[in-house]
Amino acid sequence: MSNYQRNTSMVACIFAVIIIGAIAVGALSYFGTSWFNWSSAKTDFSFDAEVGATTDTVTLDINLDVGSVSITFVDDATLLYEIDIEVQNTTLERDGAPSVTFTSNTIGLDYTAAGVNITLGSGVNYTLDVITSTGSIDVTLVDGAHVGDISLSTTTGGIDLVMADSAILIGNATFDLSAGTGGVTVVVDLPTGIGGSVECATGTGSVSITAAGWTQITSNHYETSNYDTASQTLTVIIETNVGGISAIFT
Repeated sequence: MSNYQRNTSMVACIFAVIIIGAIAVGALSYFGTSWFNWSSAKTDFSFDAEVGATTDTVTLDINLDVGSVSITFVDDATLLYEIDIEVQNTTLERDGAPSVTFTSNTIGLDYTAAGVNITLGSGVNYTLDVITSTGSIDVTLVDGAHVGDISLSTTTGGIDLVMADSAILIGNATFDLSAGTGGVTVVVDLPTGIGGSVECATGTGSVSITAAGWTQITSNHYETSNYDTASQTLTVIIETNVGGISAIFT
C-alpha cells in the first residue's frame, strides 16, 4: 500500500484547507472588504409556476456567482417549478432583486449571490444546466423526476448528486459534473435495463468508484455489461482539478 493511501486523513485536511481558503478568497474578491461586516439580515423570494400547456422538454438554466443551489423533485404533475431564493440584504441593496424567467421552455435564473432551493414537478421532462462560481450544488433525483442531460459546474465548491431507481431517464442521458476546486459525490441506483457508464478524472485528489457487477475498463472507468447494447444508457462524466471524487453505482 502506498504512502498516499496511508495518509488519507492528512490529504483530506489539505483539501479542506485549500477549498475553504479558495471560497474565502472568492467571497473576498466578490464582496470586497465589506464582506467582513456582512449583515446577517436576509430577504426571501419565492417564485412558482404550474405546467399549463407546456409539453416539450423544459431546461432549468441557473447561473450564480456565489451561493448554493439545491434541486429536488416531487410527484406533482401540475408543478412546473417552485424556487425559493434567500439573499443577503447588502447584496439586495447593491444588485437589486433576483428574478426567475420562463421563456422558450427555459426556466432561467442569473444572479450574483444567494441560496437557491428548487423543487420541480413530475409533469414534464427536464434538462438541468447549473453553474456556480463559488458555492455548492446538490441534486436529488427521486420519485417524480423525469430528466435527460444534466450539467453541473462549480469553480470553487462541491457537487452532490443522488439518483434513486424511481427516477425516470429520458433518452440516452449524460450527467456531466465538473468542479475546479472541490469534491464530487455521486450515488446512483441505476434503473433496471439501462446501460451505465461512469468515468472520472482528477488533477490532484483521489477517485473512489464502487460499481458492483460492472466491468472495469480502466482504473477510473466502469461500464455495465449491456452499455453498448442497451436501448437506453446513462453516461456519467466526473471531473475535478483539486479534490476527491466518490462514485457509488448499484
